[in-house]
Amino acid sequence: MQLVSLNSSDQQVIALFDEIDRLLASLYPVPCDQTLSLAELNQPNVHAIGLQTEEGIIACGAIVKMFEGSLYGEIKRVYVKPNHRGKGLSRRIMQNLMYFAGQAQIPVLRLETGNKQKESIALYESLGFERCGSFGNYRESDTSVFMEMSLAQ
Repeated sequence: MQLVSLNSSDQQVIALFDEIDRLLASLYPVPCDQTLSLAELNQPNVHAIGLQTEEGIIACGAIVKMFEGSLYGEIKRVYVKPNHRGKGLSRRIMQNLMYFAGQAQIPVLRLETGNKQKESIALYESLGFERCGSFGNYRESDTSVFMEMSLAQ
């Protein structure tokens, strides 16, 4: 298994983002306009990674440097293909993103996830994320769960 950078022109990445979008559309009736798009992947404020095997890219995640009064990193697109779940791959992606944030001196990480994604919420809590209010362009919603974690020493 190899850690790779994601590129918007890679057919595997395009297919993976489509798979994520289909899953989210099946879980939540109102589409979220805050997802990381393929076009945004190559922006200088985005660090997007994947785990690749001989099968292709099987897991991914990204951190987007944001500024809203102060610098923070927003975690986006953390996903593991269904037949590879339960192996700690999302934790591995998150730990890599957290390491990147530390190296980039990003003091706070934030994320939005859906209330039906119980395993994701449990993972984020186990890594030290705590629930918080909405941030950025997000609005409060019955289906959204907002979380953050301070990396400042």
